[in-house]
Amino acid sequence: MAERYFLREEIVELFDCDAEFLDELEAEELVNPVRVDAGSPTAFPPAQVERIRVINNLVRDLGVNLPGCEVILRMREDMIRMQERFDRILGALAEELKARSR
Repeated sequence: MAERYFLREEIVELFDCDAEFLDELEAEELVNPVRVDAGSPTAFPPAQVERIRVINNLVRDLGVNLPGCEVILRMREDMIRMQERFDRILGALAEELKARSR
């Protein structure tokens, strides 16, 4: 199944933000739209849409500035990677314990 990409207009409507907000996020390199096909407009893959959602919530609801958003996003991504690593280690440990109990 193909990933769904979102056009700028869809993002603006989805998050009730303006196009200038997206321009600013791109200028600060907080999000990176991609060109799906040659000659097509840029669009945002799901991971970038999630970043926009988080940034929008941080800015709108918590009053965080964009440099603060960048730090928070980096910390969030580090925490997600650490959780994934922990889950893999825990899974391997569970498998080893199962093997020993046989």
